[in-house]
Amino acid sequence: MGVIGFRKAKCKDCYKCVRLCEVKAIRIKDEHAQFVASECVECGQCLEACPQNAITFIKDIQWIKSMVKNREKTVVSLAPAYLGVFGDADPNQMAAALHQLGFTYVHETAEAAGYVVQEYMNYCDRSDKDAVLLTSSCSAINNLIEKYHPDMLPYLLPVVTPAIAHARMLRAQYGPDVKIIYISPCVSDGGDALKDPRTKGIIDAVLDFATLREWLRSEQIKIPECPSSHMDSMDPKVMRLFAVSGGILSAIKAAKGRKYKHKRLYVSGIGPCEELFECIRNGEIKNCVIELNSCTGGCINGPMTGGKKRDRFRSKISVSQKVDEHEAPELPPLPEGVSLYKEYTARCEKRIVPSDEQIRAILSKIGKDSPEKELNCGSCGFPTCRDKAIAVYRGKTQLTMCIPYMYEQAKGMSDIILAVTPSMIIVVDKDYYICEFNNAAEVAFGVSQQKALGHPVSEFISTEYFEKVFREKRSIINQRVDYDAYHIKTMQNIIYMREQEKALVIMRDITEGVRKQEQLRKVKLDTVAMAQNVINKQMMVAQEIAGLLGETTAETKSTLRKLRDTLMDSDEDIKI
Repeated sequence: MGVIGFRKAKCKDCYKCVRLCEVKAIRIKDEHAQFVASECVECGQCLEACPQNAITFIKDIQWIKSMVKNREKTVVSLAPAYLGVFGDADPNQMAAALHQLGFTYVHETAEAAGYVVQEYMNYCDRSDKDAVLLTSSCSAINNLIEKYHPDMLPYLLPVVTPAIAHARMLRAQYGPDVKIIYISPCVSDGGDALKDPRTKGIIDAVLDFATLREWLRSEQIKIPECPSSHMDSMDPKVMRLFAVSGGILSAIKAAKGRKYKHKRLYVSGIGPCEELFECIRNGEIKNCVIELNSCTGGCINGPMTGGKKRDRFRSKISVSQKVDEHEAPELPPLPEGVSLYKEYTARCEKRIVPSDEQIRAILSKIGKDSPEKELNCGSCGFPTCRDKAIAVYRGKTQLTMCIPYMYEQAKGMSDIILAVTPSMIIVVDKDYYICEFNNAAEVAFGVSQQKALGHPVSEFISTEYFEKVFREKRSIINQRVDYDAYHIKTMQNIIYMREQEKALVIMRDITEGVRKQEQLRKVKLDTVAMAQNVINKQMMVAQEIAGLLGETTAETKSTLRKLRDTLMDSDEDIKI
């Protein structure tokens, strides 16, 4: 189990954590980032990098609050970075605030740093003049060496971190039943305390500065307004400088009565530390004790400070003002049974390395079929295209997670669509200069794209509707526009692109449709006229027929009457 977690719902298509992670301990699957605990050095920089807050630090706050509520005997080990992170408070006010939260005892982790420095100096005394000695106070750097640079282990001093050293001292002082809570801005110290089988169980819980800020705010405790209390530890003096880069070397320098045969150097940041390791391999550095820190500027710039990124400058000034660099504490003997020794060992996982042929095959799938096409831009998060291909081979990232490739794909698709679409497409900026001019527009207006791009649209067509779109800042849909000079009739959609401050016009050529429509209308009118003529003729014929029928009927009627009368007269004669 890791101390870092990922919330899948908030993470998609960003890759910022991959770009920032120096050891690439993040796997991309289904467009989401996944934490690879076995490869992580727990520097915590990804926590600050994530713009969606999808990366979380697994916290012990609820358990800590329950311990305080149940009035269990608790002892705080407070990392020295508090002097900078909570810069408005002095040590006694900080102690008072923690006592108000319910903690039984409050100690400064820096009181154990003196013993760690003393142990470093003992190793310096016993080492050769040309020896290179690496400090082991930063858990993230210790993880980095064990997991990725095991050849540096002979140079790493076998001493526990101040946090572990202090917890052992507190356990010896207060007994096995006390609950020890370590408060710091660090992620890796939490992993060292809670997961590492070599040190697990010495610290009961870890509380980060960011969560402590929230807790103090919820309890309405303002540190500068707290009455002065007292720390339960001795004054660590210069050892508080452990919180800033070069603090260990300052503590060594402040130690009295010691002469040193080694040069001193401090390096912060995982990238610079890895560069240093390469220098050591090449034999470029000798006779030097080197302080290493994963956070640029030291622990005051830890990932869990809860402040702004730029606060580290104010924090460094605050620590420097409160600490006398030349005053070292008088150290009593370590409690009996407390050991500062820790054996660091290689924890490298065997990583599959693909062949050159396999790497070449992977790169070819995204158009990088020759070394010249390997841009090595690093936008995918990997330093080179080959490193990216290796990550793809190991299943740690997606093949298409390549910005130049995706851009070319999108541009290629866009170019194809623009090229084959029958509609005329023109894009103009707010000054009415042409930004895009597709093939259909070239044919319709008889102007090549090369001549059109960068020229005012007024050189070819009217700007009337463009001006209206920019003036009213809204699109015009289904507008009939005829270009008599080009013998073109169009139906246009002019889209206002607010963010780009451009207008996109899509012209559908309806010239042929209008011509056919006019022809059809003429046919209809001709047909109607013909039908009317037929109707008129039919009416005339009907009228003539009616007239003839009328005359014939009258004659027939007259004849029949005469016949009837004749017959009637004949009947009378017979009777006579």
